[in-house]
Amino acid sequence: MIAILSAMDIECEQLILKMDNAAPFDLNGRVFTHGRLHKKEIIVGAASVGKTNAAIGAQMVIDRFHPDAIIHTGIAGGLHKDAALLRVVLGESITFHDMDPKILEKFYPYQTAFHSDEKLLAIAEKYMQDSGNPYLKGLIVTGDQFIESQEQKDQILSRHPAALAADMESAAIANAAFVNGIALLVIRTISDLADDASRETYDNNMQRAADIGAKIVMRVLDNFAQ
Repeated sequence: MIAILSAMDIECEQLILKMDNAAPFDLNGRVFTHGRLHKKEIIVGAASVGKTNAAIGAQMVIDRFHPDAIIHTGIAGGLHKDAALLRVVLGESITFHDMDPKILEKFYPYQTAFHSDEKLLAIAEKYMQDSGNPYLKGLIVTGDQFIESQEQKDQILSRHPAALAADMESAAIANAAFVNGIALLVIRTISDLADDASRETYDNNMQRAADIGAKIVMRVLDNFAQ
């Protein structure tokens, strides 16, 4: 079984629409859907926004369904100069931008960063290469804030100069996957440029960005061997 987790309904609605035998169910106030997609048994749902919600949602799904892998899909703010609008970012590594790395290293689970599974990452990257669409692979950073000013963006890049994109959930879900020994893949699509125009840009691009991510998830499912 594969769990596909997002933050918001808009980020997983295309996946749910294409599922076979879709059966929604309530999990402590969150609606998830169980069914099949591209002949794979899956659980799809939005855990809600922010690190705490993401971690709780991931752990609830893990405890109940024991998935073989977690695919996290959603939208993000672009930090790198090449992280253009609607560009896909594959999260090769993921960390928190609002926590001191020394604290992350000192306390459980003693990780300054988490990583997508190499095999799942290779599947997603091959699809991107075959499609001819530009993409980025590297560091995604997570924090409990919507980045909407150049000042915020510059502050993050001063601490994480290699960061490609910023979001509010990926590292929390990656943390949950890591401590449970579950393979992870993080796919984010740029909805805004994490600058002073982010609110308007985000509103204009969130649906298209979410749908791009969902399409890649379906291609990964095509090639995932359970």
